Amino acid sequence: MKKLQKKVTFVGRPFPDQLMDEQKTFTESNMAMEQDQTFLNFIAQNNLNNTRSSLVVFGPENFMYWYGVIAPNEIGVPRGLMKFVLPETQVAVEEKDNQNISFFSQPLNIVISQFLATVADTGIKIYQNPGDSLTPYVLQNLDLKTKKLTQELYLEDDL
Repeated sequence: MKKLQKKVTFVGRPFPDQLMDEQKTFTESNMAMEQDQTFLNFIAQNNLNNTRSSLVVFGPENFMYWYGVIAPNEIGVPRGLMKFVLPETQVAVEEKDNQNISFFSQPLNIVISQFLATVADTGIKIYQNPGDSLTPYVLQNLDLKTKKLTQELYLEDDL
């Protein structure tokens, strides 16, 4: 369940936690990205059509939700998109089969809490509030071809 994750670059857009809807989802934000021509052109030009990702960056009292793709580390990002470079570190990993893009429309509080509980059940120590970590990231990658979802919790090496 633990592995060394190389540095990766997330390209997309951040959405503050206030944009979460009553169902605790970012469905509207995700749909806006899926209809955004800049994003669609970027993934087409970089052969990233078969992947989607979300990133949750926790703070002590709130979080930022990102939607986009994992891209090559040395990639140019067009105006209108942003990049977030995740460090090389240990991650706790869980994989799920038979997933589709609707995964990103599930209530985030349930998805994250279930994943964190699974990680904790394996004996990996995690912060009660992920925002207290030096690496407060949960990355979720979906391969649209294989329908495989990978969830990663970034860990502090000495935790």
